[in-house]
Amino acid sequence: MMSINEPTLTDIIRARERISPYVHKTPLVRSETFSKMTGNEIYLKLENFQKTGSFKVRGALNKLMTTERKDLENGVITASAGNHAQGVAYAAMTLGVKATVVMPKWASEAKVNATKSYGAEVVLYGANFDEAAEKARTMSDQLGMLYVPAFDDDQVIAGQGTIGLEILEDEPSIDYVVVPVGGGGLISGIALACQGKAQVVGVESEAFPSIHDALMGKTPSFGNTIADGIAVKKPSQRTLTYIKKYVRDITLVRDDEIAKAVFLLMERQKIIAEPAGAVGLAALLSGDLKLNGKRVVVLISGGNVDLHLLSRIIDHALLDMGRLLIINFVAPDRPGVLSTAVSTIAEVGGNIIHIQHERESRDVPIGYSKVKIWMEVPDPSASQEIIKKLSPIFPSVTKG
Repeated sequence: MMSINEPTLTDIIRARERISPYVHKTPLVRSETFSKMTGNEIYLKLENFQKTGSFKVRGALNKLMTTERKDLENGVITASAGNHAQGVAYAAMTLGVKATVVMPKWASEAKVNATKSYGAEVVLYGANFDEAAEKARTMSDQLGMLYVPAFDDDQVIAGQGTIGLEILEDEPSIDYVVVPVGGGGLISGIALACQGKAQVVGVESEAFPSIHDALMGKTPSFGNTIADGIAVKKPSQRTLTYIKKYVRDITLVRDDEIAKAVFLLMERQKIIAEPAGAVGLAALLSGDLKLNGKRVVVLISGGNVDLHLLSRIIDHALLDMGRLLIINFVAPDRPGVLSTAVSTIAEVGGNIIHIQHERESRDVPIGYSKVKIWMEVPDPSASQEIIKKLSPIFPSVTKG
């Protein structure tokens, strides 16, 4: 069993003194909207406004700044799906150190390009974070570069814990801090900083319940998730130990709940968060995490979201919330039929954004066309009214 000497509050305070010239003290803002929606007093800790767009730069800087210079001569290497990559690249650039980052082959182009922009060399390898990490460790041994763990390191954890110090400094009477969980380094640092002052709750993607299931004594199974930043299969014994001691609970959220939280952050707070950064809010909005009448800080851990993914998230959320309607029907192929559908939709307030008209499909009878219409609608009741009005004219109409 590994020996662990956990970071102390003094270690976290020193980490803050060390890295503060190079990072932002990020805003902590109260949200009236989310307070009303959840029945709590909600504050958002906006690490998406941090340098490199996420909290990861804190731990990376603290790790490199506590490492002897001779151990940095051959450069540093790490593995990351994106945010830790940028954090290490920025930290290395700041300190004048060469950096190499191994990223999974599916890593978003935006995160790859951002990492390169900080001067790091990027190697794409593996189908997931764990395979990329194995490759990075092998390269570290072969080339003599310092490996910078994404979460399994006490100096990294102490760096992330500086967020907890900032939260308590701005709002000393907080009851709960809700934190996204991947490998567990972020929540470990915050829990160590907040012990005895606020309870800490973690949130994982339902598709990657690594720590949740480990704490339950279960073997996790994995799926696909839009929250790639917390898609970690193997937490470390170090972070599990800290989480068992200092974290109250770990809860899970589905992708549709995450997408809705990302959307609402944009629409109601004008804040762009990546899916992994919004899981804490998703847990509260969905009711998966039930806190009543508490003062709660929700950590928005990053904002590095691929714009193509963001577009899909918006469409999914609008569909799920009944503000985007897609209908299908088969109609006689003759003049004026389509205009009847269009005018009926307009009467109810639907705004058509796309129409697909197909005659050649084998499942369409001769003399008919298959029609698919995408439209914006004011609310779910408008969707129901449109279907109701179109059904007598086009009996085959369905939501699609």
